[in-house]
Amino acid sequence: MPIPALHRERLERALEGHEAALSNGGKPLSPDRAHVHRTLLELGRNEELLTLIEDFVDSPELALRLRTDGDSVLSARGIKLPEGVTMQVVHCDGGHPRPLLRFTFAVRGLTMLADWDPESGACARVRGPHET
Repeated sequence: MPIPALHRERLERALEGHEAALSNGGKPLSPDRAHVHRTLLELGRNEELLTLIEDFVDSPELALRLRTDGDSVLSARGIKLPEGVTMQVVHCDGGHPRPLLRFTFAVRGLTMLADWDPESGACARVRGPHET
């Protein structure tokens, strides 16, 4: 099933925000902030990765394969993640548990998370101090 239009729209707005932050003619970004924006743009603009997300949402079997050997799945599909980014399947513990596709990368001791939740779409944030 294709990514729902609302999720695509939200993703596009978030990506436009990252592009705007990088091209802001005012105060320049620190190299670390620029790295975060560029990495999230690279993930969000990767059409092969978005196709994988569509398949992940539709296929519990693919979710299991990604959980057990995600690197092989990425390699077989010719998908290269940005340098320093890892991918894993985690479970959301909300009202009804479901798998999320999580991309993780570090910036100056902080861990950045870019999740794809089948119910709400993309979400990028810094890992909280008590999260595992």
